[in-house]
Amino acid sequence: MKFFFFIKDVSLTGGTERVTVNLASLFASKGHEVTIVSYYHGKEQLTYRPTENVKVKFLDEAGCYDSGHPFARLKRFFSALTSVRKFVKEQCKDENNVIISQNFFSNALIWLSGAASRAIGCEHFKYDVYPAPVRFVRNLIYKKFRYIVALTDKDANRLKKHLDETKVCSIPNMVTTNTDITLDPRSTKIIAVGRLAPQKGFDMLIAAMQKVIAKYPNWTLEIFGEGEDESCLQNQIADCQLQSNVFLKGYSKNITQEFEKSSFFVLSSRYEGFPLVLVEALGLGMPCVAFDCPEGPSQLLEKGGGLLVPFDRNCKVANSAGFKKNVEKLSESIVFMIEHPDYRAECVNHKEIIKRELSPEVVYRKWNLLFESL
Repeated sequence: MKFFFFIKDVSLTGGTERVTVNLASLFASKGHEVTIVSYYHGKEQLTYRPTENVKVKFLDEAGCYDSGHPFARLKRFFSALTSVRKFVKEQCKDENNVIISQNFFSNALIWLSGAASRAIGCEHFKYDVYPAPVRFVRNLIYKKFRYIVALTDKDANRLKKHLDETKVCSIPNMVTTNTDITLDPRSTKIIAVGRLAPQKGFDMLIAAMQKVIAKYPNWTLEIFGEGEDESCLQNQIADCQLQSNVFLKGYSKNITQEFEKSSFFVLSSRYEGFPLVLVEALGLGMPCVAFDCPEGPSQLLEKGGGLLVPFDRNCKVANSAGFKKNVEKLSESIVFMIEHPDYRAECVNHKEIIKRELSPEVVYRKWNLLFESL
């Protein structure tokens, strides 16, 4: 059985890209022939490298930028459509081939190429990440797919209200770390990881740190990631006079090493799908503080591992009532973690539950059951 993973740009730094590479490598380790098909090639070197037995095919060597003139973006979209139609016709003509498409952009192209009826469409974001008109179109498109896979039961149930429920299921992200780290209880460093974008809520985290540092001036926060909000967040750090305590560290090739140097991890996202970075942090035994945002954190922290922070969704605008409430709750939770090292030590044991319930073998069995029904 041949597998083809279609994705917008596998070379980029992000959760969907990492999940795709991890799944492709897992399937290849089970003896399957696997190819990752990337519509675009934005970075010269892949951020996440699959195993050697996974092929990577770029349909366009140029990058795809979400900004720019609408006509230029439309032209790139139709160029990608032409390329995927040709690839599907030439390389995926065997009905036994399995097409797995990642997120709405790729799913829309697979539908337009005429291959949706035998494809598995995956959603890596919460159900209502798009406005109502886009969700309406998305649901119409997804009705044409062989299966739709969500990351959580909550999002799968939302999709089932609009689609044939026998064609919708949930399969979570897997934990890939098999490393045991030893945390330094004397560490005064907090770590956060993610794309520097509004979704990740680092503006709320930095605002919360202003309250934390006022009480514990020897503690620091390091944020690892790249993105369009870097200069804005750097300005916020300066405005809050936190230059000696909060640092934007860029992308790390060895994030496990950075986790090991830290006291605990904070997820400040406004929304997620099923946050891979939280899965990895918990799998390493990191104590975690996470907003109860949609979707994933409540499921991951249900049995322990850290603090689930009450979350007000009306927080898009800085200094709005929801924003201020979230900052207050987040700062209180961070202070609690700082003041309770014994609780942090208890959180470490949660890694065994994560490794057992989200192991590659468990996740592969879920995928294999789906394949058997094709």
